[in-house]
Amino acid sequence: MTEILVETVIPIIMFALMFGMGLTLTLVDFRRILQFPRAVLVGLGVQLLVIPAVGFFIAYEFELSAMLAAGLVAVAASPGGTTSNVVVHVGKGDTPLSITLTCSATLATLFTLPLWLSYTLHHFGGTESSIEMPILDSVVQLGIFTIMPVFLGMIARRFRPDLVGKEPALTKISFAAMGIAFGLMAFMDGGDVSGDTGQVVVPTLLLILSAVILGFCIPKLSGVSTKSSVTIAVETTLKNLLISLFVAMTTLNSLEAALPSAVAITVSMPSAFAIMGLYHVAGWLKTQRGASS
Repeated sequence: MTEILVETVIPIIMFALMFGMGLTLTLVDFRRILQFPRAVLVGLGVQLLVIPAVGFFIAYEFELSAMLAAGLVAVAASPGGTTSNVVVHVGKGDTPLSITLTCSATLATLFTLPLWLSYTLHHFGGTESSIEMPILDSVVQLGIFTIMPVFLGMIARRFRPDLVGKEPALTKISFAAMGIAFGLMAFMDGGDVSGDTGQVVVPTLLLILSAVILGFCIPKLSGVSTKSSVTIAVETTLKNLLISLFVAMTTLNSLEAALPSAVAITVSMPSAFAIMGLYHVAGWLKTQRGASS
C-alpha cells in the first residue's frame, strides 16, 4: 500500500495540483520580471539562497538527523505557491510581483532544490553511503510533476478558458488528497515518529520566523519599496509546502523527512496573514501621525 501511495497516488496528486496552478498563470506573469528586476532578483535570492542556508544552519545547530535536516531544508528551499498570491492580493500587497516570484521561483526550484537536498544529505549523512540524492533523477522527477503540469495548465487556459473556474476546486481536492495520503503513510508506518515530531517543531518555527524577518528586512535594506518587501516576505514565508511533502515522500521516500512540512503547514498561513496585518497597521499609524501633524 505504501509503495502504491509513493509511486502512483502522490505523483498524480502533485501533477493535478501543479496543473491547477498553471490554470492561474499566463506568459505575462513571466514577462513582468523585466518590469521590476531588482525586486524579483532580491526576492529570488532570499527565497532560493538565504532561507535554505538558514534552514541548513538551524538543522546543524539542533543536530537533526539526516532526514529531518533534509525535510527542513526542503521546506526552506521550496518556492511560494498560489496561496501566497491570494494572501498578497487580499492584503493589498504587490500582487503582480507575488505572481512573478511564484512563477520564477517554481522554475528555479527545479534545479536549486535538488542541489540543496544533495548537499544537506551529504553533510548530515556522514559516512552513511546509503543516504544519497541522485540530482539528475530528482531534476527530471520535479520537472515531470511540477513544471510540466504548470505549462500544460497554461496551455489549457489558453484554449479552454472555462477551465479556470475549475481551479479552486481542483486545488482544494488535491491539497486534501495529499493530506490524506500523508496521514495514511503515517498510520501504516511501523516506526514511532512522535519523538521526531517533537524534535523538529522548534527548528521549523525558527525557520518560519527567520523567513518573516529576513524576507522583509533584506529587500527593504536593498532599496525595495515597503509594499514589495512585504510581498517578498509573504512569498518567503508561505511556501508551496506540497512540493516539500512530495519530495520527502517520493524522492526521499521518508515520512520522517515530511514532518517539517507538516509542522510548517500549521504556522505558515497565520504568519503570512500576520505580515499583511502588520503592514496595514503600520500604514494606518503613519497616516494618523501625518494627520496629527
